[in-house]
Amino acid sequence: MRYQIILDGLSWEGLPWKSFCKYAKRRYRYLDFPARGVVELCDDSGRISEYEANIIVKGMLSEYMDDKFPLKQYAPSEHGKAVLPIETDVIADTYLFLSLKLAILQADVRSSSVIDRYFLDIRVNYHADYWHFYDFEEDLASLLDIKGIVYEDIPVNGICNLIKETTGRGTYVMMHLDEFYISRKVSYHNQHLVKENLIYGYDDEERIFYAFGFGRREQIEAFSITYDEMVLSFEKGRFFYFSGAAYLSMDGFYPVTLIDISCDETFELTEAYLLSKMKDFMHPKERRVSTDGIQIYGSDAYAWILEELEGKADRQTVDYRTFHLLYEHKKNVYRCLQKLGTMGGLEEKYREVVRGFNRLRIMYMKEAGMSERLMKTQKIYKIQDANSKFILEFKREIEKEAKINSSLFISTK
Repeated sequence: MRYQIILDGLSWEGLPWKSFCKYAKRRYRYLDFPARGVVELCDDSGRISEYEANIIVKGMLSEYMDDKFPLKQYAPSEHGKAVLPIETDVIADTYLFLSLKLAILQADVRSSSVIDRYFLDIRVNYHADYWHFYDFEEDLASLLDIKGIVYEDIPVNGICNLIKETTGRGTYVMMHLDEFYISRKVSYHNQHLVKENLIYGYDDEERIFYAFGFGRREQIEAFSITYDEMVLSFEKGRFFYFSGAAYLSMDGFYPVTLIDISCDETFELTEAYLLSKMKDFMHPKERRVSTDGIQIYGSDAYAWILEELEGKADRQTVDYRTFHLLYEHKKNVYRCLQKLGTMGGLEEKYREVVRGFNRLRIMYMKEAGMSERLMKTQKIYKIQDANSKFILEFKREIEKEAKINSSLFISTK
């Protein structure tokens, strides 16, 4: 097997390519260098995976850079502090990239009420090349002003200044960091794993950045990253982003994103609006089929999921995140019912829907082996063959939701 590894994230125009080639060849003989920034690893034994090939080559690049171009400890020219507001109790955390944006939006008076019109419906986006199939229907893009920055535009040792300048003027920073170098992370000194984090401030006296993301127990939380950890975790992320954030090699994805709130709209949650969204979910529009794939809306997603669980479809889209998202959809409908408080206590009926889908989420989590902390090495937690008990429970919860929703619609006529 021959693997081709692209050493991007660095501008080789300013680095001694031939010197690195000699350095790498001395350490691993089965390497070729067909072009600047490209390494080919040959494995005739068949024992090395693509992931391991990347680890070998990127590891040598990391060692070479440490030897020839060691990172500098960040020393601020003057002492300052800036802390932007965030909300740590986000209303959805199925996907990390979404929860980080919600931490910003929920902390802002302008956008926090507008969010009430979101997360009340879901859709399936199916394409054979996708890895992210189930999502909320609504898109938060209109509420945020987002600017992405590629690795090549950030000089080595320049990340701390970039964060300070950005947060100092009131702009948030979402960035990909190698958690091998962050003490608060599960992967600290254990595994190279690049994930996204929200940086919302800094303190020069304490020499820390304020961060929000996955913490020690793989749960969303606020924590701090020291200046030294930041330099290492960002610069090593240039090499190891394939582990955890391989999508950064695709167009439209950036290792660093600058975010401002651009919400100019207003929204007031009403009983009529919420009921209309619940009806749209239970009686969704028809699926959309195009060259870009298939879109399936609302409760029609249940049939799609059941086909896969029952082995009636030759596809693999369902994993733990699917049931976590379904649960969060119910939880947000219930949140809005509670917020209105004008529906004669009917929201308590819907509470049973939330509880039921939470049970499903936990059942799937246990069957997928998440108790063994597979989340350290995998994003997707999948049951290969869901058992009949789980499928039966899923069908029961679908029927319960339909019955309760129907009673809500009738009671409010």
